[in-house]
Amino acid sequence: MSKLAKVDRFFKNINLTSDDEVFVGVDVHKKSYHVALCLNDAPAIDFRMNAEPKQLNKKLGAMAGSIKDIVYESGPTGYGLARDLRKNNLPANVVATSRIPRPAGAVDKTDRLDSMKLAQYAAKGLLSPIVIPTPKQEADRQLYRMRHRQALQFAKVKVQIKSFLLMHGIEETEEIAKWKLAGVQCLRDMRLIDTLRLSLDELLSDYDYFNNRIKVLNKTIADNLDKGVLGHRMDLLKTHPGVGPVVACQFATELFHYDDFSSTRQLYKYLGLSPRISQSGEKSSTGSINKAANGRLRNNLIQAAWVWVKIDIEAKKCFWRICENCGGIKQKAIVAMARKMSGHLWAMLMNDQPYDKNKAKCRHNNER
Repeated sequence: MSKLAKVDRFFKNINLTSDDEVFVGVDVHKKSYHVALCLNDAPAIDFRMNAEPKQLNKKLGAMAGSIKDIVYESGPTGYGLARDLRKNNLPANVVATSRIPRPAGAVDKTDRLDSMKLAQYAAKGLLSPIVIPTPKQEADRQLYRMRHRQALQFAKVKVQIKSFLLMHGIEETEEIAKWKLAGVQCLRDMRLIDTLRLSLDELLSDYDYFNNRIKVLNKTIADNLDKGVLGHRMDLLKTHPGVGPVVACQFATELFHYDDFSSTRQLYKYLGLSPRISQSGEKSSTGSINKAANGRLRNNLIQAAWVWVKIDIEAKKCFWRICENCGGIKQKAIVAMARKMSGHLWAMLMNDQPYDKNKAKCRHNNER
C-alpha cells in the first residue's frame, strides 16, 4: 500500500471521541508541508503534501474538535498558514525557532523528524507561541523594517568611506568624522589620483543613494504610519526625552502587542535588556544581557538612551550613579538607562498618557 493510500485510509477510518487529544506539527517549506500527528501523546501518522493551506484545512477539518494545537516554526513563509487555519476555527500557532528545545549532541535532521518533534513538544507543553500580528500590523512593521535595512546599508557605506581614507593615508577631519555637510563636500572636492578619485566617487554615490532613500522612507512613514491609533501611540512615545520619530515608530510597530506584557520584567526579557541570572546552591550572580530577542529595537533604544542622558539632567545624574556602581563601565550603565526608558515607554502606552517627569523619576534600584 502506498504512503498516500495509508494517509487517506487513516483520515477516513479515524474515529475520535471528546477525550482524544491531537497535536499537529508542520514543517513548512515554500513548496511542501510535512505534517505529523500526535494522538494521545503517541505518534499517529506523518505525511508530506504540497504547500496548499486549503488542502491542509480539509484534511484536519474532520478532526477539528479533537485538535488541541497546530504548530510550525517561524520562518520565511510568514504567518499566512496560521491565519488561514484560524479562519477555519483550527488552533494554529507559530513558535520561534530559537525557543524550541534542542537535544545535546549531533542528531539526525529531516522534515519528518522536525514535524514529529514539534507535535510531541506541543503535546508536552514545551513550546511558547509568538503573537501573530494582523495583516495591517505586519504591513506597518514591514514598512519600518525596510527603512531599518536602508539605514544599515547607509552605515556600512560610511564605514567603507572611512576605511578608504585610512588605507590611503587621507586625513579624516572633524567635519568628515561627524558627517557634516562641509565634511562630505570636502570629500567631493578632494584632489586625488584619477583612479583613486573614481573609487571615492563610487563610494560617495552609494552614500548619496542611501541618504536619499532614508529621507524618502522617513516621509513615507510619516505619511502612512503617523496617523490613527498608531499615530496616537507614536505621539505619546515622542513626549519622552530622547525618543524621536524613528524610535517611536519602531517601538509602536514592533510592540503592537504591548498589552500582553503583565510586568516590566517580561518586557525587559522580550527586548533582551534583562541580565542573565546564574544561581546554584548559595551562589548567585548576574551576567551580560540576554540578546536572544529583538536586536533592532534594543540597539535603537540604547542610542535613544544616550540622547536622553545628554538632554535630561536627572537622567544624567542617574546614569553616572549607575556607572559608579558598575565599575565605571559606561556601556553597562547605558543599557540600564535603556531598560528604564523601555519601561517608561511601555507604561505610557498602557496608561495612554504622555511622559510625566514627576511620575517617572529616575531611581537606580538594581532592577533585575
